[in-house]
Amino acid sequence: MNAKRLIVFTVFALILMGFFVWITGVFINDAARKRRLWREKAQDVTDAVEYVNSRQFDIMVYGENWDGPKELRVRKIYNFDPDSLIGTDPDFVHYGHILIINDITGTAPMDADKWKKVHDLLTHEGYVVVYFGAAQLPAMQEAGFFFDVYSDTTRSVILWNNGLSYEIGFADNTLILPEVVRQSLTPSRLPSFVMVMKMVEKHYF
Repeated sequence: MNAKRLIVFTVFALILMGFFVWITGVFINDAARKRRLWREKAQDVTDAVEYVNSRQFDIMVYGENWDGPKELRVRKIYNFDPDSLIGTDPDFVHYGHILIINDITGTAPMDADKWKKVHDLLTHEGYVVVYFGAAQLPAMQEAGFFFDVYSDTTRSVILWNNGLSYEIGFADNTLILPEVVRQSLTPSRLPSFVMVMKMVEKHYF
C-alpha cells in the first residue's frame, strides 16, 4: 500500500471511528434521558401512592391476584366474614375501608349472596367499593349498586359515600398516568395504577 492510499485509509478509518463514537454517545445520552424522564414521571405515581397510604384506610383485595403498586398498603382477603374484614390487627386504627373486587379476567368467586354482603358494607358500613373487570357488572346492577347503562368497554366501577356516589369506568382511561409509566405496565396492572392516581384527583374518601 503506497503512502497516498495509507493516508486515505487512515482518514476514512478515523472518520468511521468518530461516527461510531458519536452514534454511541447519542444512544447513551438518549438512554440516560429516558431513565431520567422515567424517574421524574414515576415519582408522580410514587407520590400518589404515598398520599393514599397517608389516608390510613384499610385496603382489602378480594378475588384474583393483586398486581398493583408494590408500595400501596393492601391486604388480601378470601371471604367477607367479620374476621377477614377486621384483619389480624383489630386494634390498628383505620379511618375507613376500601374493598377492591379484582376480577380482571372474570374469575373472582362472586355470587348474589356475596354481592349482597358487599352492598351492605357499602351502604351501612361506609366502605369504598372498587370493582375491576366486566363479568360481574350485570350482577352489580342486579344487586342495586347502580342502574346506569354502561358501554361494552367498561372495566371498572368505584362507589363511595354509602353508595350515593359512584363512577362507572373510573379507571378505564389510562391517560391520567404518565406515558412512560403506561408503557411499562401490562394491561392487567394498569387499572390499579390509574385507581391510585384517580384517588388523589377525585378524593373518593
